[in-house]
Amino acid sequence: MSSTKSLTNDTFPNFLCLLFFVEMWERFSYYGMRALLVLFLTSYIGVTDKKAYVIYSLFAAISYAVPIIGGYLADRVMGFRKMVIIGALVMTFGHTALALSGTDLCAIFLGLSLIGVGTGLFKGNITNLLGECYRHKEEDRSTGFGLFYVGVNVGSFLASISCAIVAHQYGWHYGFGLAGFGMLLGLITFIKFQYVLGDTGRSPINSTKLMNIMQFSGVIIFSIILSIICTVSFENSELFVNVLQYFGFALLIIFGYITYKTDERYRENMYIIAIMTIFLMLFFALEMQLGSLINLFTERNVTNSILEIQIPAAISQAINPISVILFGLLFNTFFKLRKSLDTFRMLLGILAIAACFFILYFGCINADTTSRVHYVYLIVSISIMGLGEIFIAPVVQSYVSLLAPQKYKGLIMGIMLLSLAFSNLGGVVIAEFMSIPHDNGISTAYKSLQIYKKGFWDIAIFNLYIAIAFIPFGLYIHRKLSKRNSTNESDTNDHSVSTH
Repeated sequence: MSSTKSLTNDTFPNFLCLLFFVEMWERFSYYGMRALLVLFLTSYIGVTDKKAYVIYSLFAAISYAVPIIGGYLADRVMGFRKMVIIGALVMTFGHTALALSGTDLCAIFLGLSLIGVGTGLFKGNITNLLGECYRHKEEDRSTGFGLFYVGVNVGSFLASISCAIVAHQYGWHYGFGLAGFGMLLGLITFIKFQYVLGDTGRSPINSTKLMNIMQFSGVIIFSIILSIICTVSFENSELFVNVLQYFGFALLIIFGYITYKTDERYRENMYIIAIMTIFLMLFFALEMQLGSLINLFTERNVTNSILEIQIPAAISQAINPISVILFGLLFNTFFKLRKSLDTFRMLLGILAIAACFFILYFGCINADTTSRVHYVYLIVSISIMGLGEIFIAPVVQSYVSLLAPQKYKGLIMGIMLLSLAFSNLGGVVIAEFMSIPHDNGISTAYKSLQIYKKGFWDIAIFNLYIAIAFIPFGLYIHRKLSKRNSTNESDTNDHSVSTH
């Protein structure tokens, strides 16, 4: 599409500016709410650690399970742009419900379900929209995705600080309301400036104006019904997990079918996507604990002041995004790594998560007499987690967008995001061995410290095994991508992604 191609002439093109800011506000809303959720549930609503972990994990799992539906609707009917708008609208409904929920668990669950479903409709489609904009400028794709990922974390950083302060000063629901206001700004920004995308991301079918309105309204109604169904899952988590497992198995069969039907020359692309997705899933199974496990650890066992300034626990959630921003700018501007090192970057990302939990473990060993860990350990560990994230997440997103067959691009991106739903269910497993009993007094801090210390050590060792397992797969991916790049250089007419 010529209109898109013309937009890629600048280092920071118009379409990237738009999608950067829209994603920034969407992540502002999501991470602002996420920074507060587990603390709100345990300290204000009074639920146990285990139940809070399960609620958090199910909410996040919904957010990453629904993209498969959003991707399918975008591929077949709506196009990426309409799905981005619908997702943002549904999320706005959800944030409003959460801000007005009071202590009613049903209202809280409905708000979380609407946010989760809206996030699912939005997330994969805005990533694919960015990929389509770079369709004619493959050499800038990795840098574009890296800068886009910085935008994600600008929103996360601003939200973690502002929503935490507002919640601390004025009340939890004002913090949730501020998060929702961010989503509304993102929606307005996209609607007003979407013209810079040209024809990119429009509906794949030609419809009348009336049919467009009916399709748009139908998807919104479907999203609300789906959210109501998801609300039930918070009361019956075992049923939800079982359904998700069957759903995942069915999609595994679909992925295998697409791989089988794909031209043999490009079948290896699907193998690469599968391997990258598995290790991304394992990475985020641990990274996702930042909003639950590490958040509660900060509240209970980390010193809550620096230079005698009191710091709400939720503000610690800002450490990860600011580190991603700094490392992202560093590695995408001043120290650009060669594309041939992408698989090595993934290995470093996996090792960074192990290092993060080792540092938390050593922090627990060196806790003071009140069982409090110095804030420096938290800053260093979460910063290293951010470094790992910038090494692995943009790389995988970029290659999935690049290598997926054109007519299945939305579906494949949805499958990749669905894998992160299973990552979030890791919180249910962690809840079994890292939940803290609700006791009073000093003994509670000591007990929690011992549980966290052992858990951090076990997680770090587990992640070292993942890194070792990745090495042979990383070598395979490196060899295949090198072969693909050399083929593209020798045959400039080979547009495997755009025409297949």
